[in-house]
Amino acid sequence: MRQILLLLALLISWPVFASELSDAMARDKAMQALDAGTDPVVEALSDVDVSVLKATLALKSGRPKQALTALASDNHLSEDPLASLLEAEAYRLSAVQAVAKAGDYASGMNVEQQELKQVDLSDGLREADARLASFLERLDGLEEQQPFDLLQLDKSIYSVFMVDKARSQMFVYARNSAGEMVSVADEYIVTGAKLGDKQTSGDARTPNGVYRFVKRLQGKALATRYGPVAFPIDYPNALDALHHKDGYGIWMHGYADGIGRRPPRDTKGCFALPNPRLEALAEYVKLGRSWVIVGENFTFGQEEKRVALQHSVQQVLEDWRLDWSSLNTNRYLQHYHPHFKSKNRDLAKWKRYKQKLNAGKSFIDVKLSGLSVVRDPNSWPEGEVVVAEFNQSYRSNNYQDISRKRLYLARSDAQAAWRIVLEESIAP
Repeated sequence: MRQILLLLALLISWPVFASELSDAMARDKAMQALDAGTDPVVEALSDVDVSVLKATLALKSGRPKQALTALASDNHLSEDPLASLLEAEAYRLSAVQAVAKAGDYASGMNVEQQELKQVDLSDGLREADARLASFLERLDGLEEQQPFDLLQLDKSIYSVFMVDKARSQMFVYARNSAGEMVSVADEYIVTGAKLGDKQTSGDARTPNGVYRFVKRLQGKALATRYGPVAFPIDYPNALDALHHKDGYGIWMHGYADGIGRRPPRDTKGCFALPNPRLEALAEYVKLGRSWVIVGENFTFGQEEKRVALQHSVQQVLEDWRLDWSSLNTNRYLQHYHPHFKSKNRDLAKWKRYKQKLNAGKSFIDVKLSGLSVVRDPNSWPEGEVVVAEFNQSYRSNNYQDISRKRLYLARSDAQAAWRIVLEESIAP
């Protein structure tokens, strides 16, 4: 019986042990890479960032003296607020360890020892944690993997900015000289002070969803606290409006003059990055042609699943086009979701409108081109959501038109059919 209990205890504790062992191995690998300095991921770092990462790794491993050695290696660190906090944490941890070593001799200092243990600098050190997590992922080759949510990007889409609020990272993809979409940046990003998806004006949350940069602000049009340039997004979009989310003024912007560091959650809902990095990334922003995806814990890789998802959306769009062109109005209308909305028409009004309109047609010919499809990484009441944009050429016996369309499609689960939740015409 005792052996069985011991075996059960081992089985129960194994996942925790395995996770801790994996974390320790990842930290050792990272420290070796930083010491060697030959990995391209390390070569891209500044000397300050290398020292900060070394100190963070040492503290995570319970080695405060090693952290202090790393922080003493660069004179520029004395001016860095994050390095100062890491130094304070290293001294605190050293003191806790020293008192513990004193044993009975320090028994009269129990109160002081507990106070030292309870000092919590974690809020100030969240940037160090986020930068370390990003560094570990880059060492594992995350940047080389395809983002799961980018299903199909037409050449009209120049760049995509993916803001991961959980990672405090922004992944940026843009067209190279050959027209291919490639990774161009992986940046530390500051988002809303409150956790969760934005719902109302002033709630200090960064909205989740798929957006576009729609404006450039700089000079007299921009207060200095927002840095040298800012790029508003089109929040709230049609999906936000459908779910009664409101608010305004969500921008990508910089820091106030003289500020080089900010904790991961520190804005009123915008997403911000250091001014030098903002200016470097500004060249990748093309208004109307740069998409912004905001969510948490983005998925990378899973190519087979991603391609299957892409094909499922392509197929439903083709079925929708064919059913529309066939003048089978009932079958065409089956592609629409019960929550469907288009301007002032809900599903019932849309059905009456289309039935009346199509009754006067002897033929309809619809063609789609320039298709882009992006998966919204966030969960919505309708389930999984994708956003599709395309050029639509419509011709009938009494009308013809060429327009740019945007559809939001949803399905309750992977076995359910995609249904159109929102349909809108947009500027080309």
